[in-house]
Formats: sequence, C-alpha cells, structure tokens
Amino acid sequence: MHFRKYLFYFFYVFFLICLFTKPSLSLTIPKGYPECAPKDIDEKKTFCPLEGRLGHKLIIVDFTTKLQKFQTDSIIDSALGISLIEDTKPYHKVSFVRIDHKSASEQKAFFATCRMKTGIGKFKETLEGTNRVCEGKKRIQKYFNEFKIKLALATGDFALIGEENETYDTLAEKLALQVINIHISNGVEFTEQEIKDYIDEYKKEVNKLRFFPIRHVDPKGSYIYETMIEVLRTSSFDFTNKYPERELIIASDLVQISDKINLSHKTGYCKLKILITEEKRYCGTFDGLLKNKTTRDYLEATKLNKEQLENLKVKVLFLNHNYSCETSPKAAKSLQLLWDELFSYQGIDNVEWEWQLDPNVKPTC
Repeated sequence: MHFRKYLFYFFYVFFLICLFTKPSLSLTIPKGYPECAPKDIDEKKTFCPLEGRLGHKLIIVDFTTKLQKFQTDSIIDSALGISLIEDTKPYHKVSFVRIDHKSASEQKAFFATCRMKTGIGKFKETLEGTNRVCEGKKRIQKYFNEFKIKLALATGDFALIGEENETYDTLAEKLALQVINIHISNGVEFTEQEIKDYIDEYKKEVNKLRFFPIRHVDPKGSYIYETMIEVLRTSSFDFTNKYPERELIIASDLVQISDKINLSHKTGYCKLKILITEEKRYCGTFDGLLKNKTTRDYLEATKLNKEQLENLKVKVLFLNHNYSCETSPKAAKSLQLLWDELFSYQGIDNVEWEWQLDPNVKPTC
C-alpha cells in the first residue's frame, strides 16, 4: 500500500514538473564566439574575433565585361546589400574579390571585415544580443552602424545607411564638412581654399573604398577559374578550412578566357557548332574539353585537394545576358552544365545557381 502511495506521488510530481517547467531559452554559444566586445574583437579594423574563426563568406565579382546597372543592382540585391547582413551570421567574415584586367595572382581581398552583430535582444537568447554583463548596447549598435557604413561605401548601396539619394561625392562632402565643423567648434580656423582642398582629398579617399570600379578597363582575358583556385589555395585570402563554415559566391557570366581554358563563344570551346544532325550546339561536354591536352594537363596540375574543399559551399550568380557581345543567351544552359562538371571535377558538389531575371532593356551590341 505504501509503495502504491509513493508511486502515485512520484507520478504526480513528475506531471507537475512537465506541466509547469518551460524549456530553457538559452542558446549554445559557438566555439570562438566573442562574448565581450570590444575585449574579444578587433574593434578598430575588422570587428573580427581576436581568437578563433566562425565562418567566412567570400564574394567574387567578374568585372571583365562592363556591367549594366541592372546587373550591379542584381548583384547588390542578391549578395552585397541588406541580404548580406541578413544572410551572414554575426562575427562571420566577409570578403570581396575582383576579376578584372589583372591576373588572379595580383588580386587582393577587398572589404575583409566581419559582420558585426546588431546588439538587439538578450545575449543568452540570440547571438545578435548584447551581453549586459560586459557589453554596452550603445557601443555594440555603434559598431554595427560602423559596419553598415563600411559596407555602404564599398558597394554604393547608401540605402543601408538611410541615404538613398547620395552619391560618393555628395556623401564624402557631407562627411568632410562634419569633420571640419568639429574642428571649427574647437577653435580651429579654415580658409575657403583649405575647406575645398580638404573636401577634395576626402572625396579621393572615399572613392578608394569603392568595390565596383569607377572605369571599365578591357582585360586581355577572363580569369574566372584562376581566381576561384587562387582564393581557395592561397592563405592571404584567409579562406581556408580553418573556418567551420565557408561560402564562395561567384557573380559572373562564366565566359572563361585564358590560354589554357578558353570558353569564348567566338573563338573558344563554346562557339556555335552545327552537328551532323544539323542541331546547334554551343558548349560541349567536359569530357570534350579534356580532349585538349593543354587544358587537361592544366586542370590536373591546379586541382585542389580535399582539405582545401572542406566546409565549402558555392553559389553562382549567373550573369546570363549578352551585354559583352561575347556571350549568347542560347548558350547559357550548356555553359552551366559545363561548369557543373568542372566543379564536380574539382570535388565541389555543393553548388547553388541563381540566374538573372530577364531585364526590360536590350543589349547595346
């Protein structure tokens, strides 16, 4: 009888515990996550953790052909603007890399900065939140705003800082005048010429922060493959498997043109062919590409190892419109299939594709 009584009490107490006990709202903090800013981060340069690496998003943009406004808008909307903030976890690194008239080995990481957290919420409930034990909410939000300013100056997306109607020059002038007024309030005097010179110098410095080039320079080739390999195997880009999460985003028309791999639609492997069946074909298969001994040997010599591909996913923003007079919309699908095989050959199987939507404009060529 006593046994049954105790058993009843046991189940009664267990029921009450299950009924009234809520699951914990605390989260698991990733290893290496900075719990206290600024003590645990590089506050002056990158906002990155002083110890450990969490993740890295590296974005390659192809400038070998002059991009139309709708194309730059599409790249910003998909990868570089507010979507970058929303799709990137706090304290994950973000880098931009160009493909332009320079060789791949000459390229450097641009805007190598970690995505600062917003400071909104409680730290034990969200990684965006402020740790009230050792952080001030105003300081964290100041850092986040500084991150947004750096991103806006790199991309030209001034909507990020609520300045949609600004240009680089008008924003630079406004910022320069703010600095000058601070000096004036402290008793410093300026002549009109000194103010003009200061503004002009400020404009030059701000324009150096632009990721999208001011002027297009015609390249000798289009080193898309080489740039991808360079960022994955060269330590200076800091895109190694030491990051538990890595995403490589490539915005390009994928018309690779070099001595070793030529996918040109005019003179290379993807030029229009008429088969015996009178069927039109652009790019052939990857096996067909490997029949060129120079290409085959080059791909084999530059093949990445498994360690270089760990923790990696790839997203392609496919600029599939003919604005360079060297591509063809009809060849886009075959070009995608060819690159899919090239990625697979390298051991890259986690690939996502995003095609540009048809614009309401016509090519100029």
